[in-house]
Amino acid sequence: MSKAIRTVSQFLAAAAIAATAAAAHAQGAYPERPIRLVVSQAPGGSSDTIARLWAEHAGKAIGGTIVVENKPGGGGIIAAQNALNQPADGYTLLYGSVSLMVLNRFTYKPLPYDPEKDFTGVAMLTTVPFVLSTNPATGIKTLKQLTERAKAAPGKLNFASAGLGNSTHLAVELLSSTLGISMTHIPYKGEADGVMATIGGQVEVMAPVYGTALPHIKSGKLNALAVLSPQRTPELPDVPTASELGVKGFDNMGWSGIVARAGTPAAIVDKLNKATEAFHKSPEVQAKLRTMGVIPVSGPASLVMETTARDTKAWGPTLEKLDLSSK
Repeated sequence: MSKAIRTVSQFLAAAAIAATAAAAHAQGAYPERPIRLVVSQAPGGSSDTIARLWAEHAGKAIGGTIVVENKPGGGGIIAAQNALNQPADGYTLLYGSVSLMVLNRFTYKPLPYDPEKDFTGVAMLTTVPFVLSTNPATGIKTLKQLTERAKAAPGKLNFASAGLGNSTHLAVELLSSTLGISMTHIPYKGEADGVMATIGGQVEVMAPVYGTALPHIKSGKLNALAVLSPQRTPELPDVPTASELGVKGFDNMGWSGIVARAGTPAAIVDKLNKATEAFHKSPEVQAKLRTMGVIPVSGPASLVMETTARDTKAWGPTLEKLDLSSK
């Protein structure tokens, strides 16, 4: 090897080592500024509460600050695009609910993002039961009564959701399809707005997540017909599960996790995933989740995208038949 070639080779090797060291230093120093966690729901709902708990505990664990930014509307598309418009550097994260990661692809066509290609999993957080509920003025107190009323007057009953394609929307659509009934969907900008509309009588039915519905059920402002959960909940021991009522396949619909833009450095993803242990192990978080009826779910970063693929495959055929993109 000539002296010139050897010099060039040594220079390139040194440059590669320097670049690797610089990248490692940059990732090791993460975070050097506040991290944004974009949430697709308005403040006040259970998703926002869980997101803020994670931001607080994970932020402390990594020695930084995670700031929640609420970007409601558009069935979560606004929030997803907001996150994707930022660099894949770990400084913008998305609260990746089942709605954003699975259900939207069957509701918005063409969907302006690809959940499985555009995002990478960071950490699974929870699975959340839904509670099929009605306004007490309807006189509907059981699933059987709801079914009878809806069959007697197809389309007359209105149900609220947190937005077109949101899990609170598709939970009712899938239930309706299984029960052979038809109700009219009225989308709202967020879960809290939909619940208030149900309480106020603008709509008759909704399936909010457990934590949002619980205080209104306990105060008598909503009737609980069934919980979409593997078992009855401690706070509502007299409310049967959908499975107990003969409606199968609705046990684990409402999961949530943290995702980042695809291409985010693996070291950063790993750091955030490890920081999530502080969220899951916190006695404060565990107590809060219990009061919300939320079940914590932990695992590797890959679990988020594995669950996304699993549910897309499991629910896809039914959702395609519903043709929700035309509604």
